[in-house]
Amino acid sequence: MITKTTGGSPRIGIIGGGAWGTALATAVRRAGCAVTLWAREAEVVEAINQRHENTVYLAGVALDPDIRATAELAEAARADVLLLVAPAQHTRRLSLDLAPCLEPGTALVICAKGVETGSGLLMSEVIAETLPGVPAAVLSGPSFAAEVARDLPCALTLAATDMALAERLA
Repeated sequence: MITKTTGGSPRIGIIGGGAWGTALATAVRRAGCAVTLWAREAEVVEAINQRHENTVYLAGVALDPDIRATAELAEAARADVLLLVAPAQHTRRLSLDLAPCLEPGTALVICAKGVETGSGLLMSEVIAETLPGVPAAVLSGPSFAAEVARDLPCALTLAATDMALAERLA
């Protein structure tokens, strides 16, 4: 289990306010974690905070009112674990933007699939270049955002080169 912060639930920051990021926010909130979701789009932040629904990317799925959305990357980065859920082609830029915001010991879970255009690097290789020394894992699986958000049966796989990190995150 993720180590709890003093006096509360584990803090999970989710970087990416699309359907997948929103679905993962619902799952980690159901697990009892404090969730802050970063979205670039002001309308997504407003919809999540005011209507408790991501009307842009995951319409029709009610969100826990304790899921907090922000347009401030540094606010979402104040977490025990960060889920990087932005599209693959934005991973490098976002990880560079996140670098000065990360607290020591923050673990990163890469939730984007794909290969970086131009370099041919996997997302884990991009993170190794841009955030050296940051403990990282990869989350993937045959699932759909709406299924995860609605707590329907699905399968996900968490992979990490550090077994202790994988066990802590799982």
